[in-house]
Amino acid sequence: MKRRQFLKTSVASSVAAWVVSQQSNAALLGQTSVEAEVTYSNPVTFIEPGLGEALYADEFELDPALAPDTVFTLGVASGDPRPNGIVLWSRVDPAAIADPAHPAKLLLEIATDPGFSADSILIRARTTLSAGSDYTAKLPIAKKVLAPAQTYYYRFIYNRCASRSGRFKTLPAADSAPVRIRLAYISCQDYSNGYYTALAHLAKENIDYVVFLGDYIYETVSDPSFQNQQVRAVPPLPSGNTVASGLQDYRHLYRVYRSDPDLQRLHERFAFIQIWDDHEFANDGWQDYHPDNNDSPEQATPALRQAANQAWVEYALADVAFDLSAPATTSIRNYRSFQFGRLFDLVVTDQRLYRDGPPCGNATEARYLAERCAEADNPGRSMLGESQRDWLLNTLRDSDAVWKLWANEVTLMQMRLGTQFVTLDQWDGYPAERANILSSAALAGVKNLVALTGDIHSFIAGYLMTDYDRRTPPVGIELVVGSVASANFQELITSQMPLPSAPLPLPLYFPDSISFEAAVMAANPHMAYFNSSTHGYCLLEITPDTMLCNMMAVDTIRQSESGIRSLKQFVIKRDQIRLESPLESLLSKAS
Repeated sequence: MKRRQFLKTSVASSVAAWVVSQQSNAALLGQTSVEAEVTYSNPVTFIEPGLGEALYADEFELDPALAPDTVFTLGVASGDPRPNGIVLWSRVDPAAIADPAHPAKLLLEIATDPGFSADSILIRARTTLSAGSDYTAKLPIAKKVLAPAQTYYYRFIYNRCASRSGRFKTLPAADSAPVRIRLAYISCQDYSNGYYTALAHLAKENIDYVVFLGDYIYETVSDPSFQNQQVRAVPPLPSGNTVASGLQDYRHLYRVYRSDPDLQRLHERFAFIQIWDDHEFANDGWQDYHPDNNDSPEQATPALRQAANQAWVEYALADVAFDLSAPATTSIRNYRSFQFGRLFDLVVTDQRLYRDGPPCGNATEARYLAERCAEADNPGRSMLGESQRDWLLNTLRDSDAVWKLWANEVTLMQMRLGTQFVTLDQWDGYPAERANILSSAALAGVKNLVALTGDIHSFIAGYLMTDYDRRTPPVGIELVVGSVASANFQELITSQMPLPSAPLPLPLYFPDSISFEAAVMAANPHMAYFNSSTHGYCLLEITPDTMLCNMMAVDTIRQSESGIRSLKQFVIKRDQIRLESPLESLLSKAS
């Protein structure tokens, strides 16, 4: 049975091709150098001030008549900020390559001035592009000339044509004490289901960084189980299939998604901290297996998993190495952490590459709106894998920051309807490990733990518990962001007639989204809020004393422009596991 069909009848939602060794053109009069101890996606040569700049001055001369959008068709982007570093990304369209038979030279400038005045340019570098990495440039930069907590501007230059400029902000110094940092977090941007109106508004927000929680692309282009809206169609895959079947298909999808002007504008304005979820590979994927759009779901697909890894390394903004010669499940390690001074630490986990498979089987009805079988409670089952779980707990225990944020792909809180679980692809399919992590963190004295979650295409706020059936005291808070564009529960409920096999017409179960949302809230008393009828993003304003979460919702994704509104706000106070409205917070403060 197709996933969408099951969701409708049951009312459920359900870097390159190598590790590039460091290379240098330092023989050029000794005036260039390569940054040490960093694995690059492209060989990078830094041009030192003085004679080195003079040698390459003519290469940095620009022709203002050249249009950047004909050369840098996917714009520019930045990611994985550090106190003295950043990852910078762009791609030159192959049609603009002067001589495809030879590596193309690409230049980079980083400046303190958005106008790139000569005295503001801090870094100049050269790299090469080739078809082997789909003409992408992904440059991790680590230089002391980049100061902590500062905004910089960058641009790429190819054949005298400058890209549009981007900007990024470095992280605060590890020993600093920021008084306020603003984050946004987003997930799930199915290109075919609607326009990125949320991203258009997010690009205008007064924030410092963006966290992307996964499902940057979708591996299918017209899956009737959830993509029959087709607000805007994805051009056919190179393979001719409707599901990605190799590297060229995944690359094609990234290029289509990156062509969106609202996504480009957001990338130009803010550095991303990015992780994947399942659709960068395949729906409900785990290790190198995937149960949907697959004639043999019990058989591993290592070549497909490796192709997905490679395309992600080429197009994502994470400073991680990739080894094509290693098995697909070990060729990349993308879990990592970020220190925002002593204000908060952010841990980013990978919940796909190491997880055990669906506990009750690959069938749709065993994963969605399912009773939990005995295997689900097996204490040996893991979503993170032992090494990553130990790393996560050690990082949380060792943190001396006020807040501990967990960039977590799938919902941690229990999510039931009656005796059934909405989806066992979430942490509900791994309850023993969930209890282990949360109880271990609590016993270690970890305070102010907040999980930032995507995946479920709904805005949710609630409490993290070690045992939801026994209603144990909460040990943290979870804030779930709705999707940018991917189909939410309301769209899944209303967009397709029920199957003839359904015992009753769908509207008799839930005539509107409010009925469904009320049913979810009633079945999950640990949830303080649930909304699955809109799209948008979450804003966090973090200070030493409070965290304010503002859930922002757009009016529509069916048109290219939309209004925006604040859907719900929550305040979390330091050392208190309590979700309050801003008014409640003010009243309690006054009393």
